[in-house]
Amino acid sequence: MSFPPHVTLWIITGLSVSTICLYMFMGLSTDFIEKKEFQFDQNIIDAIRSYSSPAMDEFMLFITEMGSKFMLGLLLVISMIWLFVKHKDVWGMQFYFITVAGGGLFNLLLKNFFERERPNINRIMEADGFSFPSGHSMGSMTYYGFLGYLVLRSKRKPLSKLGLGILLCLVILLIGISRIYLGVHYPSDVLAGFIAGSVWLVTCISLLEIIYLYKGNR
Repeated sequence: MSFPPHVTLWIITGLSVSTICLYMFMGLSTDFIEKKEFQFDQNIIDAIRSYSSPAMDEFMLFITEMGSKFMLGLLLVISMIWLFVKHKDVWGMQFYFITVAGGGLFNLLLKNFFERERPNINRIMEADGFSFPSGHSMGSMTYYGFLGYLVLRSKRKPLSKLGLGILLCLVILLIGISRIYLGVHYPSDVLAGFIAGSVWLVTCISLLEIIYLYKGNR
């Protein structure tokens, strides 16, 4: 059975992005295992912390909450209900859950494998658990990334899709920056979280597109 052009595009893009991200993650993790220093970590920390102020502290605390387990869990439930009630999209609902919840489990396994301690300087808030990869970064990539996929797949006007896509990308990026600013993650943790989250996200989306094809939901 041949795939329609748009499904083929999703699959090829997904495989390409997954392969590139997997290669990048393996490079980061190999360097970490070999105890190599990430020279860019301190430079990025210094650059981000140069904007420190009480107002920025409050802003970053607000932004980081958008990537918390509680907030992502709440938004996930709302999104799943919306998909079921408005679109009767059972497969989309299930894969949204698999993408976000499965990504969270994947992150926990990676954290316990690498066991990297969190930074202990310039910390504005407290955080438990290991550091590599960042759970907030990975969670925001899977949740807001899947939401972006739904936007692209919707019947919205192209300009609306572009605007929402840029907004979601900005939210993901800011959540990652907030973790560095607040002193609970190294930049390499955040980068690894984005990469690992991307691998899982595009894998789930590619599988969902194949299911849509066989179910006739094109």
